[in-house]
Amino acid sequence: MPIAPFPHRYSLTLDSDTLVAEPRDPIRTGTPPEFGGTDAVWSPEHLLLGAALACLKTTFDAYARHQGIAVHAWRGTATGVLAKTREVPAFTSIDLEVELVTHPGDEARAQALLATAERSCLVSRALSVPVHVTGTISAAPRRAAG
Repeated sequence: MPIAPFPHRYSLTLDSDTLVAEPRDPIRTGTPPEFGGTDAVWSPEHLLLGAALACLKTTFDAYARHQGIAVHAWRGTATGVLAKTREVPAFTSIDLEVELVTHPGDEARAQALLATAERSCLVSRALSVPVHVTGTISAAPRRAAG
């Protein structure tokens, strides 16, 4: 699917603690346990980390497609630290750890693309907190000729 002309506009609704952006599945949200809520719903804090990680992946995927790098597996973990600052609690760091598997010989190119995706991710660039990415790149085993 081609990229739509800019500017892009995104919209959603929060209704009774549920994020709605038709035709997508709704997402139940609420306060996390750390602030007296529950872990039965998605907290804004988890959604923020998820947005940063998903943005990194979709940005990486776009560059990999453009450069013809096949990715056999992609797994990421996001960790954020929320600390009390002088004014209010705030995220002081977000770390994204990525493990991906690509074709043998493409590891260095994939590592370079991950660094490019880190610099280019729209969500991370919109945040005032530093977002750090570390990646472990490995090659898929070669198949035996047969």
